[in-house]
Amino acid sequence: MRPFHHPHLHGLEVWQGIARHATLDQLRHDKPAYFAGLDEFLGQLHAGSARTAGGDLLGPAAGFERLLLAGGDAAEAASTLRWPNELAAPGPFALRAGAEAIWHEQGWRNPIAIDLGQTRLKILTPHANRAVERDEAHLPFGRTALPEAKGRARLREWLHSHLPAEFDGVLLALPNAISPTGVAESSTYPGLYGPVESIFAGLFADAPVIYGNDAILTARGYPPTNHEKTLLLTLGFGVGAALWY
Repeated sequence: MRPFHHPHLHGLEVWQGIARHATLDQLRHDKPAYFAGLDEFLGQLHAGSARTAGGDLLGPAAGFERLLLAGGDAAEAASTLRWPNELAAPGPFALRAGAEAIWHEQGWRNPIAIDLGQTRLKILTPHANRAVERDEAHLPFGRTALPEAKGRARLREWLHSHLPAEFDGVLLALPNAISPTGVAESSTYPGLYGPVESIFAGLFADAPVIYGNDAILTARGYPPTNHEKTLLLTLGFGVGAALWY
């Protein structure tokens, strides 16, 4: 297993971005307030004054020239935001263009992409897309909702039960911030944190695996056409971000 790296593509932690005296995460259950807050946050991000509750580094995004929207809430956001934007990939399978680019680079002939979303699992092959809803009774939300070992075991069982019989390469998209050394921060899945290789060891047999944050892997499919500093937002359960610069 190895982490995905691209010299001009970087992730941004914006889920805890502050707008309208709250974080974007706190606003997401009220769509009008959420989109208004996101619009405000984008203005601050462009100006270089945006902040997050965790003090995340956002400075590189200042002055972004192009905004792309992807994910299940992308179409609704695109028509609501005042900030100029382009609808890149609406719907649950926003990863496809990025997956296809990476599959091609690796020369895999029978690849899969696994997009572990916060509310559903998406499995992509060259010929099909499939989504499986998360069973909250089996995989409840929250890092401590189950003991670490039990949560990790259930997550692995769930993934394994939906893998195709044969594949020669795996792209694994995770809803976590991932350090350059391959350590995942928390997400809503119990047990899904720590060194990525130890979490998924042996799950994909001998197939090569490339893993990364879902927003970064999605953005891989939408490189700038004229070297513009490009911000891509993935809008679904929450908001993820990746920056081309």
